[in-house]
Amino acid sequence: MPILNRKPKDEDPETTLARCVVLMDDLRAYRRKDLDIVEKQFEPLKKSRFKDIYDMWTKAMPSAQKIVDMPLKIPGVDKMIRTINWLRVANKVFLIFLVLFVAFQIVPIWRRTFGLEFLSGTGLILTIFFVLLVVITLNLVTFLDYRIRKKVIAFEDATMDEYAPARERMKESVNRMMKVLAREVGRTKKDPDYYGLVLYFDDYDNIEVVDKWRPRSMGFFKKSYNHFQVVPKP
Repeated sequence: MPILNRKPKDEDPETTLARCVVLMDDLRAYRRKDLDIVEKQFEPLKKSRFKDIYDMWTKAMPSAQKIVDMPLKIPGVDKMIRTINWLRVANKVFLIFLVLFVAFQIVPIWRRTFGLEFLSGTGLILTIFFVLLVVITLNLVTFLDYRIRKKVIAFEDATMDEYAPARERMKESVNRMMKVLAREVGRTKKDPDYYGLVLYFDDYDNIEVVDKWRPRSMGFFKKSYNHFQVVPKP
């Protein structure tokens, strides 16, 4: 089972380390991350036998910050990110109203309270209206996210030399962490599948790729990048 499918509460240091591997890979792939949250993920390692990994993170943080700040330097992206955030909030609000009006249609006590005339007239129209709003906002988020990714790719190509050292630092960090994780697998004799990770890149040391797929948007449209499920390889 991939490591992120399990609850982080009271997990062992090796599992925390594996979660941090995923975060560093995300940063390398320009996934937008709150570094305060990333710091909180690394913090438990500070008091474990993996303190050197926490120290490595503190040294890599300036490179991570440079990657995180990169999209905000692209004209128009900052506004698009804010729009996406508002659309996601609106989508949740519309979804609540949709669930409410669907409940009006199917819960017997509410059907009797509102009456057939309302439910087959105004109530039905409002239900359809909120269905449309949920679908429209969700598709707008997907479209804007796609536009942001296209702009980031174009900007990355134009500034490859500027950001290459920061991304290489993320790769070096993951390589070091995977080496430690692979060593732990050998020491504890645990099944490597216990530390299954889903990453954006498959060019790290001490990994074995067990699955590869291209994720889909809205369940239908294939995205332009791959996901790799990997396990530590001692």
